[in-house]
Amino acid sequence: MLFHVSWEYIDTSETAQKRAGELFAKWQPGPGQFQAFYDFADRTGGFALIEASSSSDLAKTMAPWTPFLKFSARPIVPIQESAEIDQAAGAWRESQ
Repeated sequence: MLFHVSWEYIDTSETAQKRAGELFAKWQPGPGQFQAFYDFADRTGGFALIEASSSSDLAKTMAPWTPFLKFSARPIVPIQESAEIDQAAGAWRESQ
């Protein structure tokens, strides 16, 4: 399952940034697999595309960072699949 995960920094103090940087240097991501990983240029947060087999695996992937980041996670589907889902739903509505 693919998730769009965005975050905002909770504490932007120099102390928090230093601690998060120290942890990040030692971190081995997982169990979710990062497909994309970006920070916003304005330094307020960022986003990632994370492949995870379950919401529990996604939670485990994000858990080390909850003291530093406020997360939002949404499951996503490729646009081709989304279009097919919309077409099937429309066909069902028309048949009713």
